[in-house]
Amino acid sequence: MDEKKFALLIDAENTSAKYIGTILDELKKCGIVTYRRMYGDFSKPMLAEWNKKALEYAIVPIMQPRYSTAKNAADIMLVIDSMDILYADTVYGFCIVSADSDFTRLANRLREAGKYVIGMGNSKASKTFINACNEYKFLDKISEEDIEKDFEKDKIIEDESDNTNKNIDSEVKQIESEDLSKEKSSVTPLHKIKTEINNIIQLNDNNGSSTNLGSLKSTLQRKYSDFDERNYGYNSMKKFIQEATKFTIVQSGSVVTVTRGNDNNMQNIDLEDEVRNYIKKLSENQKIQLGRLGQKLIEKYPGFKYKECGYSRLSAYVKSIDGIVINSKNQVTKK
Repeated sequence: MDEKKFALLIDAENTSAKYIGTILDELKKCGIVTYRRMYGDFSKPMLAEWNKKALEYAIVPIMQPRYSTAKNAADIMLVIDSMDILYADTVYGFCIVSADSDFTRLANRLREAGKYVIGMGNSKASKTFINACNEYKFLDKISEEDIEKDFEKDKIIEDESDNTNKNIDSEVKQIESEDLSKEKSSVTPLHKIKTEINNIIQLNDNNGSSTNLGSLKSTLQRKYSDFDERNYGYNSMKKFIQEATKFTIVQSGSVVTVTRGNDNNMQNIDLEDEVRNYIKKLSENQKIQLGRLGQKLIEKYPGFKYKECGYSRLSAYVKSIDGIVINSKNQVTKK
């Protein structure tokens, strides 16, 4: 059987060159990369690293200087090349590497023509572009380089917390000191994924069928094009289900299915909803320090643990709640 062929088109002005290895590794899992092109004004010093990567990874640089400060000529050239490749009909799909919403219509047009579209970029990518793709991969979440940096950062934070907050409950110690002025991530919140998993299992149970682990992942990706267990810190779907969502894995020979076990997971989902509503209520008319919020949660809901919801730190869990923000003073408040 012939392998699927893909055209790789990189918006170099919108993507860091450090991700090229990850980009190619991910795309090779899907098929053969026949076109390898990157677009930008490579006379600019900021794109010097891309020039080096072009030689190392055999990527064709499409040099496109800007004719106007208000227009990005490289983006237009990428679109033109996409349409040329589309009409040549020599590939199964396209991989557009960018986080720019300007490529939303291009992704829609390629899908209308029956092509499979994979998007890649950082986790602050435009949600409209993400939804226009069949799949979207967050390079800063799945890159080994970034994972190592995050691990080191978390280790430093935890060590500092141990030294300065010995009298604070262990559940509150994990609160990190981070840049809270950054834009909100476009990664689908874990609670939405958990709710969708529950809905899928419920539907299958009602139809008298089991929920296969592989088909569950495929269904999640159809609903959320950005879904990838690595976005949440797990390298396997099985481990993600077991640890982040707390649903039950059942293996019989080579067949792996997902169940709700004794329905404790449904109770956890209800408890999580109650906790979210409580946080919203606390933040509605006042600003509460994140550490104090953690203490209140422990006092009111001793059985609730944000780690069981898939978050390594309390701040990450709180920021996942719609309508709630954490300001520069580490205060939780209504958006």
